[in-house]
Amino acid sequence: MKVLIAAIAVPMVVLSTVLLLLAAGTADQPPAMDGCGGGGTAQTVGSVRLDADQMGHARTIVSVVAGRQLPVRAAVIAVATAYTESKLRNSAVQTDHDSEGLFQQRISIYTEPVAIDPIRSTNAFLDRLVAVPGWSELPLGDASHAVQRSRYPERVQRNVRLAQQLVGQFWPAAAAPAVLAAADSISALDAGPAICPGAGGEVPAGAIVGPRGNNVAGTTTIPAGLVISGSAQGAAAVQHALAQLGKPYVWAAAGPDAYDCSGLTMAAWAAAGVALPHQAAAQTRVGVPGPLDLSQAVAGDLVMIPGADGTAAAPGHVGMVAGYVDEPDGRHLYLVQAPMTGVPVELTEAIRWSGQVVAVRHIA
Repeated sequence: MKVLIAAIAVPMVVLSTVLLLLAAGTADQPPAMDGCGGGGTAQTVGSVRLDADQMGHARTIVSVVAGRQLPVRAAVIAVATAYTESKLRNSAVQTDHDSEGLFQQRISIYTEPVAIDPIRSTNAFLDRLVAVPGWSELPLGDASHAVQRSRYPERVQRNVRLAQQLVGQFWPAAAAPAVLAAADSISALDAGPAICPGAGGEVPAGAIVGPRGNNVAGTTTIPAGLVISGSAQGAAAVQHALAQLGKPYVWAAAGPDAYDCSGLTMAAWAAAGVALPHQAAAQTRVGVPGPLDLSQAVAGDLVMIPGADGTAAAPGHVGMVAGYVDEPDGRHLYLVQAPMTGVPVELTEAIRWSGQVVAVRHIA
């Protein structure tokens, strides 16, 4: 049940009335759409058990394909390839010389910022796929091999059915037939709109929209109608963080008068009764992972990016999901963060971090 909470007073900030909607004790999930499967929730697909992280990465791949208005076939090839190469895990550990990420792309060819980023690595794979002559007519495993040049090209073909089932959950045009009779039978599915959340086409309710780039741009004023969804502890952490808006950034500070990035998130969760370490990279080892596209993010979730002095494996910057505002153009998700010297604690639209997020951690 959701309850209406009175607007909170925040020092040094001019506030309009804020609507704080709290779910009592359980995470508030985005509204389901008819015919669409969930992403970022552990599921058994066919006979394969996939955790939340794997499901979230599958959804990201499908979203990128649909957003480029490529056919369903491209999504199945991409998901089958990623599952074959990494089991849909975005690993920063270099294997097979210098391969990383969902597609195990060699950083000497793709560069590390591309290989380790689920969105950019998917786009890099698709760029090469559509450049293969006749790719849409090739058996799916052969099309993948033309891009990956794998030592074992037959492996991808074994995972085509799993990929088709996964794609069908996020993109209903891919769901008929439910099971592939043969590798090429999917060619009949290469039409139809992407209608699931995050899968391109018209912007569905709950899709995250907003300005991109400039990850320190923000405001010290809480937007009207901000919805804080999630657990009671997550809401308490967010309310504490919002009370710090406008306070200065000071390296290694953890309040009450100034904060650095991990000092702010540590202090906020301490107010909710949860102890966190005072370092962004160390906070990636707390809680449980969430999808990097923030499709399942709720209040209090930590969001990490490399920042100026970090890496994908050891991110140097962290912010916290504060809440969202639904506007006519879609959902605007906000992070509260202590950005850098000279920029105070502020709210930043989450999509400004698009393409940079390397970890999302659900604390409680």
